[in-house]
Amino acid sequence: MPDSSVEPDSRQVVAPGRWYLLVALTSIVFVMLSLHAASLETPTVDEFAHVTAGCAYLKHGTLELFAKNPPLVKMHMAAAVLLSRDVSVPDPEGISAGQAWGPWIYGFHFMEANRDQFLALFFPARLMIILYGLGTGLLLFCWTHQVFDVRSAAISTALFLLTPLVLAHSHLGTTDVACMFSIFLTAFLLRLAIRKVSYLCVAVVGLAWGVGLLVKFTAVLLLPVILLSVICARWNSKSRGLLEIAMIVVLATLTINLGMGFQDSFQPLGDFDFKSSFVYGLQQRLPEWFPVPVPRAYAIGFDAVKLDTEEGEFGSYLFGTWSRSGRWYYDLVAFVAKSPLPFVLLVASAPWFLYRFRMQRDELFHVLLPLSVLVILMMGFNRVQIGIRYQLPILPFLYLLASHIWHRLPERTSRWMSRLVLAWYVVSVVLTHPSYLSHFSCAVGGEARGHRILADSNLDWGQDLYRLKPALEELNYEGKIGLLYYGHVDPQLYNIDYQLVPAEPVEGLIAVSVNYFIGAAYLATSPDGQPVPIHRDHVRWLRKHRPIRRLGSIWIFDTRNKGDT
Repeated sequence: MPDSSVEPDSRQVVAPGRWYLLVALTSIVFVMLSLHAASLETPTVDEFAHVTAGCAYLKHGTLELFAKNPPLVKMHMAAAVLLSRDVSVPDPEGISAGQAWGPWIYGFHFMEANRDQFLALFFPARLMIILYGLGTGLLLFCWTHQVFDVRSAAISTALFLLTPLVLAHSHLGTTDVACMFSIFLTAFLLRLAIRKVSYLCVAVVGLAWGVGLLVKFTAVLLLPVILLSVICARWNSKSRGLLEIAMIVVLATLTINLGMGFQDSFQPLGDFDFKSSFVYGLQQRLPEWFPVPVPRAYAIGFDAVKLDTEEGEFGSYLFGTWSRSGRWYYDLVAFVAKSPLPFVLLVASAPWFLYRFRMQRDELFHVLLPLSVLVILMMGFNRVQIGIRYQLPILPFLYLLASHIWHRLPERTSRWMSRLVLAWYVVSVVLTHPSYLSHFSCAVGGEARGHRILADSNLDWGQDLYRLKPALEELNYEGKIGLLYYGHVDPQLYNIDYQLVPAEPVEGLIAVSVNYFIGAAYLATSPDGQPVPIHRDHVRWLRKHRPIRRLGSIWIFDTRNKGDT
């Protein structure tokens, strides 16, 4: 909604039908592209643990397996899997909540129990995530339409649904896209609750936030947003504001407990052994008898995630070098490198348009407050620098803010500019599909140079193993291949006969995941199913060779050919 001091734009009422058609068409394209990618790509590193842990939750009732992520989305995906197929679900007994590799160990047991159908089990799980991605786009359209007009809403929604980063994670069985949806939904409902002054709306916000907290711990970052929103809106009626805040917090806590069946809720604080500085500090300031108002698995999981944000995880890779402590500008570089160039320019231009053409103050507040809090807390106080996927909750707010540009540009300029940007996105998607995870902006040299800037889930999450067998057939290669694959799915499920690439030079045909090639330290699975630690310099000797094939995140080398060195 524009500021009252600015003359209304007549374009708001011109031919709205075609803009609804644009949203419908891009929604269909989004679903079709996501379905195709979901049917092809190999289960990624985190999917291997998320989906299988969800099956254990539903089958055996234990919620401590993979406690670093709340259970709701994992159970949602697992329900789709268990309803669609007859699945053997091993008992996770013996795998403790504090066991770092426990979820992946369980994933291996699950894979062995369902070898004949293991790869197919992930498709129904991925279907659920596609719905979350589509839901975020439609919610963006609804919010933008209310603030601006149908035309601006349609353009921003179409661009959002065609963003490679959104497509990359909207077809994977992880919690990242569901987190984006739940945070955006809670912020949208909070805006409505503030405007309508209704306790029913406030209660809905509490329930929505509770669901978000059951999706991913990132939703905790909405607490300051809720507090500031209610306090600012109810400044002249402080008692009412305190009541609304209490309602939201109590209902969110109740939702968490209901979602986890009150398993070991309200245990004394002294019974926990917290590791993170933040949670341990709280523990020291409260009495030991204080009842923790959430299930034990939830409290343990939150502490483990907070420890990761304080100390980092797996190291941070940026511009060809590894760092344990990370860099303050990592997320900014990741955003520029992984986002379409027109979107980066739109975001960079948004402040000028906001200065030149003001939005209504309360509408701007409801966008900038959650956006600012997420940016500051996620980028400034988080040392887990392993993927731009952690920035996903920020994206819909940025697209909403950029809608102001489409709303304020002169009609003729807006028409050709929106067509140009949409065409750019379409070409980008066509050139990238289905390898959205390894997409990089042309501004940094595209996918071919992406490995010189970022690593891990920005580039290689084990998604391209499915491409190796057809490539070997094209090369007319028979026999064992040297393989170092950054993932946990058994390559033999794709009929790949392999042996692990050794740490010393060998001659032969070798396939290596890009993460290992640039120096990632992780675990690889040997043909007998045993995990083998891989250090940073394991394939240093291979870096003098040039790949003969690039299969997205897996490169093939022929070390028999001295001309490739």
